Order: sequence, then C-alpha cells, then structure tokens
Amino acid sequence: QILSCVLRTKKQLQISFELLNFETKVKVDPESRLEKPIGYRLMCRFWTYDVFYHPAIIRGKYEYLMRMDDDSYFMDHIKMDIFNYTYNAKLDYIYRCVYYESIAPMVSIVHRLLNKTNLQNGCIYNNFFVIRLKWFYESKQVQTFVRELIRDDFMLRQYIGDGCAHAAMLEIDKQVKAQFLTNISYGHNFHLMPSGHVFWAFRAETKFYEEIKNACHQLTVLRNCCRRLVYICVIIYLLF
Repeated sequence: QILSCVLRTKKQLQISFELLNFETKVKVDPESRLEKPIGYRLMCRFWTYDVFYHPAIIRGKYEYLMRMDDDSYFMDHIKMDIFNYTYNAKLDYIYRCVYYESIAPMVSIVHRLLNKTNLQNGCIYNNFFVIRLKWFYESKQVQTFVRELIRDDFMLRQYIGDGCAHAAMLEIDKQVKAQFLTNISYGHNFHLMPSGHVFWAFRAETKFYEEIKNACHQLTVLRNCCRRLVYICVIIYLLF
C-alpha cells in the first residue's frame, strides 16, 4: 500500500525495512492458551518490550513511535497531525479502541503492582497507537512491570496479549497522560471503527475491500509531519 501511494501520487517517502528475529526455543506451557501459537506470542512480546530496544529505534533517537499494522488503515481524512497533537497536548500515549480478553496469567503481577486483579478499562486495541518513548524508558513502574513479563520468558510460555500489557502499563503508572481518541476513523482488517464509535464493528468482506480502495489516499494524510516528530511504520509478517 505504501509503495503504491508513492507511485500514484509521485510523493517521496523515506522508508526503511528492518529484520526481526522471531525464532525461539521456548516451549509454551501446555496449560496456556494453545490456540495462540509461538509466532503470535513473539509478536505480543515484540510490541510490549522488544520494539523499544530494537537497534533501529535506539539508533534513530526518536521521540515517538506509532504502530500501524500492514492490514490497518484510516477510513477517512484525519484533520489533525497526530504527532503534533500528541506533542502539543503533552501526551504519553494515545489509542483508538479497547477490547476484552482474559488476563489470568498476569493477575498475580497486576495484583502486586495495583492491589487488584482486573484492568479498569479492559485491554487496548493496540494495532494502532502512539507512544512517547521517553515515558516508556523512564517510568519506573512501567519498567518494573514489563521486566516481570519477559523474565524467564514468562510472556512466551504463558499467553499475554500485548493490548492487555499496554492497558496495564497505563494503569500502573498513575502519572501517565493518555488519551482515548474516538474522532479517528480507523480500520484493522474487518474491524471498523468509524469516527465517534467507541467499540469496533465487524463488517463483511466486501465492505473491507471497499475501504481498502481508498487506502492510498488515506495513508498519505501524515505527509506534513514536522521533522522532529517521526512516523515509524513497522510491518510485520507472521507465519503461524
């Protein structure tokens, strides 16, 4: 999609691709959620911890990181510059939607850090999010939490969704400045989130492809970002 946008609009974009090592000898716990294969668990760990220490991120000295999966798209014009908005509002984290799933494997960690066994607002639908990297690196509460998740490959042996891990990060750090944005029309695969809608809605396959037809135009809405606010699009292809 990105390359087709460049060819159609004759715009110049600086794009780089980085290799990710998704190999491991870790064996999953047979009593964990076996429908979540090791490749998916590695992806969850990547977006919870590994991405922040990837050489490309460290080397770039970026201020913000934005996730946009290869099957994600904006369904309409975005009237604001997402990075300028995040910067001007002094936000540490923005997200578009929430969802719910079990956090059973990390309940003991959550209870120890929050003195409760559930997350107040469920899990973050984090196929799209923007995070201020300095907050992640310097928050003692967040660092304590994520290191608990990766210790002894806990996050791989057990299944812990990265969206639930992100939601816990926001609750554990009481000083975080996060915002739930509902004024962005966003879609991920067949899950559509029109502007103003809090939860995602499933649409038939034909509707998905109708939205994809406009993806080129919609993926260029961030072309006027300031130089100091860097847009990173990491595309991951997982083989399950």
